[in-house]
Amino acid sequence: MITIVKARPEHVEAIVSLWEDLMEIQKKLDAEFFDATDLCIEEYASGVRGTISSSSDDRKVFVALANETVVGYVTVEIMHFSMLYYNFDSLCVIGDIMIDEKFHNQGIGERFIQEASKVAKKQNVNKIMLNVFSKNEKGYAYFKHLGFQDTFNKMTLKIE
Repeated sequence: MITIVKARPEHVEAIVSLWEDLMEIQKKLDAEFFDATDLCIEEYASGVRGTISSSSDDRKVFVALANETVVGYVTVEIMHFSMLYYNFDSLCVIGDIMIDEKFHNQGIGERFIQEASKVAKKQNVNKIMLNVFSKNEKGYAYFKHLGFQDTFNKMTLKIE
């Protein structure tokens, strides 16, 4: 049975390991864009530790556990007035979401979105936002399936 719980300090190592897996997936899709992620592992771990130890209702990390083993995680943050010049609504932003491939198709992603929704509702926020890299067709299709809609398209131009 899979349980979803708020992450604890003892989960950080497993979360970081899953983040590294996520970065490897992203590198396969766009090696140039994700080339520096190997240099950021300790910074990422530090950020996760800080969020877990914080008592803030605005930032949370949740993990999916299978027999007490972390098999997925999601980071959630309330961004107040994040699009100040366009819209004054606060947003619940999913920073990362990663589930071990062996545990795909078990409803974990949907349960993570439900947890993010609870965080949002507690803060009177009515929208969840996330970024999906355009080359991540599988992730994009999954979030569309869950009801997410396109809001922005971010584009880059390589300057030689």
